[in-house]
Amino acid sequence: MMPFDAIISISGMLACLAGLVHVVIAYRRTSRSAEPDPERVKRFVESAPPIPGHLLYAHQDQCPEARPSRAQEAEPAEEDSKDHEAPR
Repeated sequence: MMPFDAIISISGMLACLAGLVHVVIAYRRTSRSAEPDPERVKRFVESAPPIPGHLLYAHQDQCPEARPSRAQEAEPAEEDSKDHEAPR
């Protein structure tokens, strides 16, 4: 191998190594744990426009055996509410 070829090869490997270090540093900065701020999430949810009713129940109109929404499942019936109370 000629000295010029060796210089080209070594400088190419050094450039690749420098690029790899740069990518690793950039990845470490972007992959840090980002937990949501509860106050910002609350403001985001409150500022969202309401979902129109025709979009909420469109699937249930087409498919009568569709599951009720989670909000409806979460609300216990009045006669069942006594069964779930803690003893006093």
